[in-house]
Amino acid sequence: MVPPFARKHKTGVTFTILLIACVLAILLSNRNLVVKPKQVGQSFMSVFQLTVHSASSWLVNTWNSIGELQKLTQELEQARSRLAEYERVSRDLGDLRRENEALREQLGFTRTLPERYVAGEVIARDPGSQFSTIMVNRGRRHGVRTGMPVVAFQGGLQGLVGKVEMVSLLSSAVQPISNPNSHVAARLQSSRYDGLVTGGHLASGNLAMTYVRKLALSDIQYGELVVTSGLGRLYPEGIHIGRVREMSARAYEASLELEVQPIVDFSRLEYVFILDMGE
Repeated sequence: MVPPFARKHKTGVTFTILLIACVLAILLSNRNLVVKPKQVGQSFMSVFQLTVHSASSWLVNTWNSIGELQKLTQELEQARSRLAEYERVSRDLGDLRRENEALREQLGFTRTLPERYVAGEVIARDPGSQFSTIMVNRGRRHGVRTGMPVVAFQGGLQGLVGKVEMVSLLSSAVQPISNPNSHVAARLQSSRYDGLVTGGHLASGNLAMTYVRKLALSDIQYGELVVTSGLGRLYPEGIHIGRVREMSARAYEASLELEVQPIVDFSRLEYVFILDMGE
């Protein structure tokens, strides 16, 4: 019984059957289709050799890639080491430049100092106490004596640090003006009123200037400079001490009390100059 599809496409089915029959007849009549075991073995070996060659090539390439990766890793580590060394050298160079600029600035300021002085470097201090003694790397061997005034340069101004309190052969102990035992005869630079500057008495950490005449209240300006007066001959005249920050005038007192912020920031103090007044 002929299926409905074959009846409907009779011509196409007939053509397809004839085409298949022709192809089979051609293939069966071709002598090259005779199966030869030797050719089959050669074909198999060729496929096997190609497979082995491909696998060995992949393994060799993979091994070479691992070697290249290790080499690149070593070169990367070497590059990182060189970069770290360059960064260290760059930091050292920056530090040297800053130190050179600071020393050059200090050298420029020395032209304003008396003829005789000893330049020194701070070698020790207690960072937790602004009243602590400051140690300087200059002593008797360098001509330092007890009582010599000590100054520094900061912010473009020469500021009073204190006086030499104790001297050894190669170092000195400096009592800063922030110490409660420090007393400096001072003068307001513009209004010219005298007073006495002491340290360690105000909660703010600033200095206190007392014994200023009460009538000076209307003449004193905030921010006015306070300098050494030269009275008592301990400190030379005109060295900057600080600036006026607060003023208080109690009704029952005959004098003013001024709060003075020091010119010298003792937390950043590095270099000092010990003045030889020739006494």
